[in-house]
Amino acid sequence: MKAVLDRLATGLKNYLSSASRQELPAEDDAREQTRFTDVQRRLRIYLRALWDCDFIVQQSQVESGEDAASQPFIEHFRIHLPEVFYARTTDGGRRVTGLEIYRAAAAHAACHLIYTEERLSARSLDKWQIAMISAIEDARVEALAIRRFPGLKRLWAMQHTATPQDNPTAGNYLARLARALLDENYPDDDPWVVQARALFNAANPDEQQISLSVGLKLADSFRAKRIKFHAHSDAQDVPYRDDNRFLWRRRGEPLEVINPYFMSQSTVGIEEEGNKDPRKRPMQILDTAEDGKAASGTFFYPEWNYRNRTEDLAWVTLREREPEAGDLKIIDAIVAQNGPLISRMKALLRAIRDGAAHRARKLEVGDEIDINAAVRAQTDMRMGLQPDPRIMMRSIRKTRDISVLMLLDLSRSMNEKVQEREHTALQLTQQSSVLFAEAIAAVGDPFAIHGFYSDSRHFVEYFRMKDFGQPWDDGPKASIAGMTGRRGTRMGAAIRHATHHLNEQKSSKKLLLILTDGEPSDVDSPDRQYLHDDTKKSVEDAKRNGIHTYCISLDPAADRYVSRIFGAMNYMVVDHVKCLPEKVLLIYAGLTR
Repeated sequence: MKAVLDRLATGLKNYLSSASRQELPAEDDAREQTRFTDVQRRLRIYLRALWDCDFIVQQSQVESGEDAASQPFIEHFRIHLPEVFYARTTDGGRRVTGLEIYRAAAAHAACHLIYTEERLSARSLDKWQIAMISAIEDARVEALAIRRFPGLKRLWAMQHTATPQDNPTAGNYLARLARALLDENYPDDDPWVVQARALFNAANPDEQQISLSVGLKLADSFRAKRIKFHAHSDAQDVPYRDDNRFLWRRRGEPLEVINPYFMSQSTVGIEEEGNKDPRKRPMQILDTAEDGKAASGTFFYPEWNYRNRTEDLAWVTLREREPEAGDLKIIDAIVAQNGPLISRMKALLRAIRDGAAHRARKLEVGDEIDINAAVRAQTDMRMGLQPDPRIMMRSIRKTRDISVLMLLDLSRSMNEKVQEREHTALQLTQQSSVLFAEAIAAVGDPFAIHGFYSDSRHFVEYFRMKDFGQPWDDGPKASIAGMTGRRGTRMGAAIRHATHHLNEQKSSKKLLLILTDGEPSDVDSPDRQYLHDDTKKSVEDAKRNGIHTYCISLDPAADRYVSRIFGAMNYMVVDHVKCLPEKVLLIYAGLTR
């Protein structure tokens, strides 16, 4: 009981000391308020001017009366700011307007998005260590920003009011630490603050690891003061700083989640033309996938939100996975059963390839005689005229310059039988993929076969069964034999990733063939129009990259949506699934003629 009373007394003492230090805004200050809706556009322009990057800045959607209602935070790479900031008067009589607090808060949050490379795990850390590491990370990202924009130091420093004369609580020491690491002119002779300054100044702010190392050292040395830390009452009294939730990885999130703003600034350089907007290219990291198996790479893609007509940055997490190997006998059986069709398709594609050849005439040196030119030359000679010596010709074959990627829907519905036939949609997809690969390999066109499925925007799994430049041998064949149908069809993200791989090809003509049995859908998106519109946007983006997209659907009801997504001339609904493999090859022949 005594311990409970002591804790209540300490909490009341902390609250009263905090109230006496900052006091509720004076009546004039209370009337002088700045609302987020009045400055939102100015804040976005302000951040754009600083970082040459578009940030999503929005009002915090929290219930009135919550403690978080007045504190900024970052979530899903979006900056959330409170509905209103009141003007404040500092101890030195300096008046800080609500707009200045908004600017400071937006700039500080943007620093985290730009300079915080990875989110940390709080496992095995207590609340005081977490608070200390967060404070050092706040100072680190601000130091990096000030190094580039010295004027930010004045904007932030004017809002720090902690002094050694304040009540010596853990919260007060955190505020003094924040001020000491930001402003070298702030006098504070406390040994712990002096130690913090020395450790921080000796470290390299470019390395995020210093937040852990310096933070843990300071957390341990502070324990000698025997001052208890209360997470709710001992928060920093700095209105513009966020609650640091962005820094800490939540349970279930993949390791080392790197945000797109950091990638766009640090990996390629902010001045490099064409890479200023993080939406223009995928952001990649290496990590482990949902089931613990190694993922060759994790990519973050935007997603189109038709409700507000904007793209949500880094909204979808896509992981490239190593495909499982299946029984090669499945592939051998498909080839054996479809020998005549494969031969017919090879002949058709060779004819298309050879039909591109043309003859260059009127050559003095060539491969064969041009009979007509030779007759004319002989006639001229008999008439006593000077003959034209250019009587040779040469057949010149026009090189096919095309790359094609076949993207397979591997969702759960592919396991179902199609139109009361004994074959499932997945088996038909396997058959089409094998015959497609056998025929294309014969004419030498670069091609790839990839597949995908999804389980919400956090888990889009992508498989590269056959890559560009990879020979069509037992490796890709085993991958196709091992295909399985699982979960949902988040098609927009898969198309964006396929576009990424096609963009790496040097061919002048690029084709993306999509084979699916249904419409875009996923467990976290009950609104059908949402994923329909996002897929349509991904197709438009692919077109801007010079990629022609064509959809082959096994869904009998696809006519009601597929035309709007892919365009009236860029899809086919296959009614007689028995003809699917042949139709796939005929479509390819027609598109590449």
